[in-house]
Amino acid sequence: METKAYTLENDIRVWKRYDATGRDLHVDVPMSQAIMNYRTEGLVGEFIFSVVPVSKQTNLIPYFPLGEFLRNETCERAPGTEARIVRFDVGTMAYACKNYALRFPMTIEDRENADEVWNVRQNGAFLITDCLRIRKEVRCFNSVNSSTNVSTIFKPVSAWNASANAGNPYIDLTNAMNQTQDLTGFRPNKLVFGQTAWRTFYTNSAICAKLYPHGGGVPTLEQAKQLLQVDEIRVAEGYYNSAGKGLTASLSKFFDDAVLGFYQPAGQGQLGPKPRAYATLRWSVPGIPNMAVEALPYDAYKKAEFIEVGVYDDEKVLDKNLAFMFKGVNSAQ
Repeated sequence: METKAYTLENDIRVWKRYDATGRDLHVDVPMSQAIMNYRTEGLVGEFIFSVVPVSKQTNLIPYFPLGEFLRNETCERAPGTEARIVRFDVGTMAYACKNYALRFPMTIEDRENADEVWNVRQNGAFLITDCLRIRKEVRCFNSVNSSTNVSTIFKPVSAWNASANAGNPYIDLTNAMNQTQDLTGFRPNKLVFGQTAWRTFYTNSAICAKLYPHGGGVPTLEQAKQLLQVDEIRVAEGYYNSAGKGLTASLSKFFDDAVLGFYQPAGQGQLGPKPRAYATLRWSVPGIPNMAVEALPYDAYKKAEFIEVGVYDDEKVLDKNLAFMFKGVNSAQ
């Protein structure tokens, strides 16, 4: 594969023979950099399935079973003998990065009537980037909401919104993390709260009593992180509109009355000999942004030019034993 680039006007770079599409790519470099730094509000899909670049669209990745870690190996060496050899039993896991892409049209009328063409192009790029990421959020939560992609689904004995400290999120989540740690040897270090679960958590009387024994406070994410002894907590604050274009909005939450806990090692940008629950394998070619804005040629028939945003992703469940789900937090089970 050849990825030699040359630059046209407006810093649009053309990569020759990029075999992802079988054609040249006219990549708008400044716009690509803008959307790489742009974040759709409230989405956590790439927090759960953190991005790991891969050099091929389809291939095998190394897989390290949990049994290969924390091993108690004999290491005494007798005089004059060689040290005992210890190896990882490495397996492989197949992946295939699918192409997700959307296109935004810029007609002659848009160009002539807009104050600045850049604003039309930028807003169009942000719109389709939002759509791509919302679709990814749906895929991510469809995956983790399945009982086959977490080790255990827990339910509260008493609802978290019950009065008189009947439901205790601290005890419930601590027990879930303890059980996962006892099963795998690795304690979940990241939590994702659904909207309703978080609203119930920070108003729960047992939580407020722990953090504010004298009353008068509302727990923050930072305080919750310290209380539950995890590295990071996110709230899935995003919504998606299931209605079509031009229709009255019909909003739904990606994640609501549940909490996802999982283990993810530091240095998430690469796969290594460490266990992890989830990852997004993203096909990335050196020199080309891994979420690229492409400037397509002018279409004389449609009297428009187009910008296209595309990415190649595969969301993989690497080890479900490192994750748990707490569901129905406001329903006594």
